[in-house]
Amino acid sequence: MRIKRYGLGTVLCLSIFLAAHSVTASATESAGGLLVVVPEKFQGTLSDYIRHKQKQMPVQIAALETILRENQGVDDPERLKRFLYALWQKGQIRYVLLVGDADVFPVRYMVLDRITPPAFDYAFYPSDLYYADLAKKDGSFEDWNARKDSFHAAYYGEVRGEKNKEGPINYDDIDYLPEIAVGRWPVSTSEEVKTVADKTIRYETGLLEGKRDGAKRIAMLSVSGWVDSRGTLDRAVTTLSSDWTVEKRYYSDAQQKFDTPPPTAEEVISLMNKGAGVICHAGHGENLLWDKSLALKDLPAIQNADCLPIVFSAGCHTGRFATLPPYEPYVDIHGTEHKGSDHGQVFQEPPPPPSPYQRDKFNPPGLGEGLLRNGPTGAVAYIGCNTGSQPCALTLLEGFVAGLKQQRLGDCWNHAITHYYAKERLAELKPTPDWYPPSIFFQGMKFMLFGDPSLLVPGSEGK
Repeated sequence: MRIKRYGLGTVLCLSIFLAAHSVTASATESAGGLLVVVPEKFQGTLSDYIRHKQKQMPVQIAALETILRENQGVDDPERLKRFLYALWQKGQIRYVLLVGDADVFPVRYMVLDRITPPAFDYAFYPSDLYYADLAKKDGSFEDWNARKDSFHAAYYGEVRGEKNKEGPINYDDIDYLPEIAVGRWPVSTSEEVKTVADKTIRYETGLLEGKRDGAKRIAMLSVSGWVDSRGTLDRAVTTLSSDWTVEKRYYSDAQQKFDTPPPTAEEVISLMNKGAGVICHAGHGENLLWDKSLALKDLPAIQNADCLPIVFSAGCHTGRFATLPPYEPYVDIHGTEHKGSDHGQVFQEPPPPPSPYQRDKFNPPGLGEGLLRNGPTGAVAYIGCNTGSQPCALTLLEGFVAGLKQQRLGDCWNHAITHYYAKERLAELKPTPDWYPPSIFFQGMKFMLFGDPSLLVPGSEGK
């Protein structure tokens, strides 16, 4: 192991490219490699994972505390982002894994002018897209903070148009499009770090050694929701190559009967236990469950430690991992606790933004993070919304499925974001009398990738 200094922090370089397992990556695909940013207390737990990833690409590991100490910025998220930006400018990173839940690793909250008078018509939502969208179109640093007058200086990634009809929806003029692929392991303890690291190793080793027969099986699950998602799911799978096997579990209603088994918990558990490589869900969701379908409490019935899936949910709340201020209780950037407007607090002025760290009672669980970290079974990665999701999220799902032609998960997710940006015409959105245009704009900002962004996807091991 050698120490490499970038002038922006000390990074332990655990690289260069090794040829084990006969993994072949193009020069473009391997350029920059993987950076793992991790709190110091978890570094020792990652040794096996780092050795495993070294067999595929260059890997660097950086201590979060060193980055925050040695870089400039208005707060911890910006200090980390400026560090990533400098490495990206030098072509030294392609994938970045953030190791830590909201209690141990900084979160950037974006802002919406949502009409809720007790909250002074503002809402905050976590967004890891902040760390992926490093640069503006001219290559300059993207701070997500174009408006710095009065309280706006502490509001990042502001989206307007629900209440404020004058001016742009993209109030902070963010670029939106990612330069790098970013994923997060929402873990809080060394035991959870080891669990997720072991799952990642076991999953990729199974692919690379040819032990995942049927990994190119995708399950499309449609439960009832705001809109009928069944047609979108049908169309999405037409972008897959012919060697994919498609399993459908659709709800039936008075409008249409589908000749598939229903998307019940029993059906989903069976698909997982039989080794589905990718699972896509659309329809209603809550913090810990898909409506009338899988719930976190079903985890003991899932026995798929050797055939873990990648999961994408277009439903509400299942990518939950941090509190949602100012509705819910939170700690602000000054260290003051708030009980939130849902619990009777009335804000008489723009609410103080949340701290980048939300601990204990301010750090609620979610289905996605539970499937990832609560044991050896469940999922190896989960993409989902950390708050309410709208029907336009189906465009993200559509872009993700089309992106499965990519070799690695972070590239699939970035394909979904760029597809969404273009198809939903984000650059052209303007406020209307309706509330929906700003929801279209910030949809991609509130989806999370829980998992290693450099994770191989089914079928990629032979590329």
